Amino acid sequence: MRDGGRIAAVLSRVPIGERGVRVVGDVRLFVASLDRLVAALAWRFGWLERRERALVGRVVGPGMVAVDVGANIGFHTILLATRVGPAGRVHALEPAPANFRLLERAVAAGRLACVRLHRAAATDAPGPVTLHLSPTNRGDHRLAPAARPRATATVPGVVLDALLAGEPRVDFVKIDVQGAEAAVLRGLARTLAANPAIAVLCELCPALLAAGGAGADDVFAPLRAAGLAPHLLARDGTPVPASEGEAWAAAVRAGWVNAFFARPARR
Repeated sequence: MRDGGRIAAVLSRVPIGERGVRVVGDVRLFVASLDRLVAALAWRFGWLERRERALVGRVVGPGMVAVDVGANIGFHTILLATRVGPAGRVHALEPAPANFRLLERAVAAGRLACVRLHRAAATDAPGPVTLHLSPTNRGDHRLAPAARPRATATVPGVVLDALLAGEPRVDFVKIDVQGAEAAVLRGLARTLAANPAIAVLCELCPALLAAGGAGADDVFAPLRAAGLAPHLLARDGTPVPASEGEAWAAAVRAGWVNAFFARPARR
């Protein structure tokens, strides 16, 4: 393990207790490790996923139904809940037990009655799956094995098409699952086809997708079949149309990007 990895491993074990960090109005995230505390503070001060947050402000509004796949401790869940309001609904999926407990506490403390919590991993077939837990970054738990052995947890796997079957509509889906995005999208095909106005914010990380046995077309094909075209995000969160090749090249250059998929605007 490199020195940076050793330092991260040591810091991850520093006890900080469980504390709240105010992030959206009076709503707080709850953290229990140094890595999540740093992430929560970065979110609070606008250093983390600023473009993605601006996009949500543009495209998600009152009364909508949104889905947060890979909710972690609630970064996007809280934001989406404040956008859809009491007339809307947010389905938040997080499989890691420790993260889910903190997510559940944030939703309860924020009195976010519009949120439906699911302690599960979204995939393409129902049943238990193995989650490989990062010891240093609670945002990097993966379904595919990592290069170095990790502790594991058996967690429920659910198919989004089944989970969302009772919703009259689905407007927005955010997917960030450390390389398992292709399986999530395979399990979302019926929902994508049945909702003409749906939009998807999906992480593209070539290395993590490859580790899970997937490539570019495994992500693009289900979205393309539903008529959704890729966009890259400008600094202010504006979605800028891009080809699939341009979106993938941007992900290769940067290591990862969050790409926005929506039906092309009518001229």
